[in-house]
Amino acid sequence: MAQLTPLGLARILAQVTAIMVIPIVGGAVAGLVIDGMLGTSPLYVLIGLGVGTLISAIGIRLLIRAGVRKGYTGGR
Repeated sequence: MAQLTPLGLARILAQVTAIMVIPIVGGAVAGLVIDGMLGTSPLYVLIGLGVGTLISAIGIRLLIRAGVRKGYTGGR
């Protein structure tokens, strides 16, 4: 099993944070803009949050698969 250094762990934490925050905030902001243009109060914000959450989940899954391939988890 490969060993992670403190710098490697910080890099993974930064990746996880970016994968989680950017799509969710981006979806919410896009939803706010669309709701403002169309006058539909929370509809597109909720849709944007849902799509952002789905994108984040896919991104985290891909990050975990990459970690397994590198041998950080012992292949499980």
